[in-house]
Amino acid sequence: MYLSAPPLLCPSMSGEELFLYLAVSSAAVSAALIREEGKVQKPVYFISWALRGAEERYPRMEKLAFALVTAAQKLKPYFQAHTINVLTDKPLQRAMSSPETAGRMAL
Repeated sequence: MYLSAPPLLCPSMSGEELFLYLAVSSAAVSAALIREEGKVQKPVYFISWALRGAEERYPRMEKLAFALVTAAQKLKPYFQAHTINVLTDKPLQRAMSSPETAGRMAL
């Protein structure tokens, strides 16, 4: 029933706060950029990236960081014009603040 009327993408308003949901699987990473209108969340943009070769062997936390980097590259105009809150079920901030892990991910 849900897919019979899929949600349409909504334009963002200048300067509004947006939310970026990240998801990873063994074969792909995805990100959904969402805006809130009242108490309703509406999709602004969605990206998905199929993992190939060595990318498939990344640890789960590095796949999550890869999803964030990919989203930041693809959605650069949104990142420049809006405050983006990154939402995920993993401790990404802790992993990114560790010098050893962040250094490995930057290579």
